[in-house]
Amino acid sequence: MAENALTAPGGVLDSVPGLRQLVLLVGVAVAIAAAVWLVIWSQGQSYAVLYGHLSERETGQVMDALTAAGIDFKLNPAGAVTVPESKAQEARIRLASQGLPQSDALGIEMIQKDSALGTSSMMETARYQSALETELARTIGKVQGVQGARVHLAIPKPSVFLRDARKATASVMLQLYPGRRLDPGQVAAVVHLIASSVPELESKDVTVVDQAGTLLSSPDEDGESAASTKEFEYTRKLEESYQRRIVEILEPMLGPGRVHATVTADMDFTRTEQTRENYDPQRTVVRSEQLANDERKGGDGAQGIPGALSNQPPGTSGTPPAGQTTTTGTAVTPSSTSSRSTKNFEVDRVLSYIKQPIGTIKRLSVGVVLDDWQKVGADGSATTAPMSEADIKRFTELVRESVGFKADRGDQISVINQAFKTGLPPGPAEGPSLLQQPWLAALGKQVVGIGLVLLVAFMVLRPLMSNLTRPAVGVLGPNARGAPDSATGGSQAGGAIKLSPSFEQQIAAARSLVGQDPKRAAQVVKEWVATDS
Repeated sequence: MAENALTAPGGVLDSVPGLRQLVLLVGVAVAIAAAVWLVIWSQGQSYAVLYGHLSERETGQVMDALTAAGIDFKLNPAGAVTVPESKAQEARIRLASQGLPQSDALGIEMIQKDSALGTSSMMETARYQSALETELARTIGKVQGVQGARVHLAIPKPSVFLRDARKATASVMLQLYPGRRLDPGQVAAVVHLIASSVPELESKDVTVVDQAGTLLSSPDEDGESAASTKEFEYTRKLEESYQRRIVEILEPMLGPGRVHATVTADMDFTRTEQTRENYDPQRTVVRSEQLANDERKGGDGAQGIPGALSNQPPGTSGTPPAGQTTTTGTAVTPSSTSSRSTKNFEVDRVLSYIKQPIGTIKRLSVGVVLDDWQKVGADGSATTAPMSEADIKRFTELVRESVGFKADRGDQISVINQAFKTGLPPGPAEGPSLLQQPWLAALGKQVVGIGLVLLVAFMVLRPLMSNLTRPAVGVLGPNARGAPDSATGGSQAGGAIKLSPSFEQQIAAARSLVGQDPKRAAQVVKEWVATDS
């Protein structure tokens, strides 16, 4: 027992001079260093991704530029360059001023470079097409919602033969941001941008897809499927427009959220072309007129019945034949008159070419539900009351005027009053939850750091200090206090027996004490046994 007590940690620390203080200093230094590291960790800056998915060449250029600018950065295992959040915008501006990061594909820079002597026309054409594709991809990447783009152009070689002429085509692959999608208007804008940038390229020959392989635009834009989609979208927008009109005109009187309207439009998308020519017989104008008048009079020639007698000149004597009278006197003079008239008239004519508009409304069906009147009493309490027939009729007239009601078209409008289950107006849009607040992460980090510091202080530093500052106990234990110090030959009231550093002297002193006071020695041994158990 005595040997175990002497070889205990407390005994070793007491036996070696200065070791107790050295262990104390080392423990305090380690605890302080851990606390300082935890505080620095909790107060450390958060790093934001500056650029990701860069090539090794671009990453090296960005790192060199950040080092020259004196901006701290880190390179995560994924290859993304991160900088402190407070300097992220400054770093982007500095890199942009230096033209970094540069894309692996060169655009107009490829043409600006000096070409080598002897470059073939095929290589020059390939360089031009590659530069054009890169520039188009950069331009499309500026569209909102597009993270990146790749453009592939199929430009055929020009030919002087018409039978060998082929049209140019293009395909575009868009890399969209997560959770984003392009509306049809943006897709059409990308298609027309490509078509307008390449000669002899029509918009129907441009195909657009996204990173998921979804076909956003197909060459068959004028097909039946595309036409049906456009008709459906047009009908939906028209119905939503009518619904907004109804809600906007009634909500100021009833309150937000107290009007619900539904409009169903029956559309006619038939394409009709008609040519009409009308004549008005009452409105005529003389276009041209021709008059012809022929008049002929007889001369001195022979007259009468042809024959020998009739051809004789007047006054010739002779006996006329039987039954024939003799003509005497002057000859009869014949005359001929002919008159013709022709008039051309212009009749009033109307020639009209009528092309009916596409998407005409055949019929509208409108349904409107109104909440009860909400009244506030003198004491501030809110009460509801149903609408009267006059109110419903008045609101019905407003709805008729807002949608352009036409009875001959077969429009139908139904306005009813029904109490809603909740008459409270919709609250403001909820912001991010408490767990999503940006300051919560920093606060949690500081709380964790403080907790770890306190844990080190109570679990490591405190036990170490208590063990090192506890007074040393002699061989006889605490009950030996007040006994005479036989080893030193003196008596110290309330003091513990101090043993000499020598092991043999300690054994001799223990034997002497046991021989002098066996009862106390036995009591000390009992306490040792109870303590060890």
